Amino acid sequence: MGPYAQQVLLSSGAGAIFAALAIGLVLTYRASGVINFAHGAIATWVAYTYTSLQNDGDIPIPPLPNPVAPIEGIFDVEIFDFPTFVSMGGPWPEGWAVLGALTIAALLGLLLHFGVFRALRYQPPLTKVVASVGIMLAFQSAIVLRYGGTRPPRIEPIIPDGLRTSTANVFGSIVPWDRFALLAITLAMTAGLWFLFRYSRYGLHTRASAENEQYATLLGIAADRQAALSWMLGTVLAGFVGILVAPTTSLTPTNFTLFIVPALGAALLARFTSFWVAALGAVGIAMGQNVLLFAEIDQDWFPSLNLDAVLPLAIIVGAMVVRGEVLPGRGAIEAGRLPQAFVARWRPTLAGFWVAAAAAVVVWGPFDYRIGMTNTMIGAILVLSLVVVTGYVGQISLAQLAFTGVAAAGLAAFGTDAGIPFPIAPLLAAAVATLFGLVVALPALRVRGASLAIVTLAAAVAIDQLVFRGDGWFRIEGVPNRSFDDPSLFGVEFGPSSSFPINGDELPTPAFGLFVLVVLVLLAIMVSRLRQSRLGEQMLAVRANERAAAAAGVNVAGIKLAAFGIAAFIAAVAGTLNAYKLGTIQITNYTVLTNLAILAFAYLGGISSITGALYAGTLFSAGIGVVVGEEFIDLGRYEAYVAGVALVLTAIVNPEGIDGFDRAQRERLRRWWRRRRAAMAPA
Repeated sequence: MGPYAQQVLLSSGAGAIFAALAIGLVLTYRASGVINFAHGAIATWVAYTYTSLQNDGDIPIPPLPNPVAPIEGIFDVEIFDFPTFVSMGGPWPEGWAVLGALTIAALLGLLLHFGVFRALRYQPPLTKVVASVGIMLAFQSAIVLRYGGTRPPRIEPIIPDGLRTSTANVFGSIVPWDRFALLAITLAMTAGLWFLFRYSRYGLHTRASAENEQYATLLGIAADRQAALSWMLGTVLAGFVGILVAPTTSLTPTNFTLFIVPALGAALLARFTSFWVAALGAVGIAMGQNVLLFAEIDQDWFPSLNLDAVLPLAIIVGAMVVRGEVLPGRGAIEAGRLPQAFVARWRPTLAGFWVAAAAAVVVWGPFDYRIGMTNTMIGAILVLSLVVVTGYVGQISLAQLAFTGVAAAGLAAFGTDAGIPFPIAPLLAAAVATLFGLVVALPALRVRGASLAIVTLAAAVAIDQLVFRGDGWFRIEGVPNRSFDDPSLFGVEFGPSSSFPINGDELPTPAFGLFVLVVLVLLAIMVSRLRQSRLGEQMLAVRANERAAAAAGVNVAGIKLAAFGIAAFIAAVAGTLNAYKLGTIQITNYTVLTNLAILAFAYLGGISSITGALYAGTLFSAGIGVVVGEEFIDLGRYEAYVAGVALVLTAIVNPEGIDGFDRAQRERLRRWWRRRRAAMAPA
């Protein structure tokens, strides 16, 4: 049959994995309207639970919230010793270990529904996406905390040894039998779900609740119960997939999370409704990726651009071009609103105080504080880009960190390789990143909400493979030692190692921190003016109702392109500043999953306001908030886990973020003071 046909047959194993994850995503969305970005992380947790039961007879316990943690941190004492594992009396047999892990998966699905997504039933897509991202971060961190993140555990396969060790000769191509076994099991699960949703009372009630929840309730259908059952079934399915394929792929905290991108592409191709289209589409994506990967190796003329990673994005965009809005509408009883986009009130005295405080930390603070303040300011600039595109226009973007990487690679190309001086080199790099942002924005002209989140995540994967790992001028991988000269203007240098009259002998010198502070202040003023401008009013109109805005004469397509372009430029500025700070380019700074963490920080701080961006900057890794907080509570390895849990709680309790909570408390205090003054005034 030839080598390419053999690659198609060999890809059946990867196709089975993608298909199993895709049908799980379809199941969850059909029942509850949630695109579960944590689906792969849940599969990983259940697979680790299976290995723990089989090898040691232990059930892992996620880190529990400790109410006295501040006291323990301040006084360096241990009051509560929470268990990490619960012993079940020794190793379990294989069948019992599978049953135990899937039982825990079902309980986990029940907990996720009643503890998280039931409260978010009527919230906008952004809130649900953020909650699922928080769950993903929490599970990934919990796996690292319980098992470590370097050495994969030993996992016994549940596929019989005869299938795993034997091969089949299919038209001259040698293919292991276990690939076909995985595919057959996945197709059997797809057929079972199709039959369940088409012919059972459960499937009928679930479809009715999705079409019109109000009428379904009047007919006596408990939509809440249907969603709970579907979440249990979805997590059991995810866990079974993890247990089934982990011996083939090796079990790590991030493997299945990365597989979620092609699975999302297949589910989107099926409009999150058809199990068969999702499964077959996922198998097709895996086959196409394997053929493209082999072609890059086999053919000299074929471009070495990692096109296999771009295939899911191409399929997603193609489906959108053909179908337009690819997610079916859901007949919810009511719908929540996005976080408020507050009008920034200019208070020169207060702003001057905080700018002076930041400058004082940069100039006179200890080393950790100076680094933390610089990281906070660069992080706040990056979050400002999300304030524009998500806070003002309501478009979910998961590719902002990719634009920072493009800008850093462009700075190396223009500044280091081509010798273009400052500030022309960083401006050219930002312009290139802006073009990338405009290209990513094109699908936003036809879709919105969770669909756009999937597109931008796939775009981040494509940029990572094409720009950062592929051959070309902007290549990052394989060129880790590209260095940057300190920025200078009119003979004055202000880089991390530039001289400065005060504390100029300590690295990083205050010169670079003050430079970053000036850039942050200028961009904050620009975003504030944008909110109050005519363009900002049109952005908010598009966010509120695109059809109404178009009827009022607003160019919706132009507004979206402008928002993505401005946001990409701001993110690019953050990327160039970070490149100057590090002095080199590290590909680990621009991983795809870190894009999700950026959205988490932005939402925690308050994604629709400038003050929220400043709050979010303090939460970044090694930011000033983390540095100061560790003086009292040493989070250490728990930092990512706490961030994930805090993100879920914020989505449920306070969607406005820290900034919204702060505003609400200050307003409550003002009302109390007015009442007190009125009560004390003479009659």
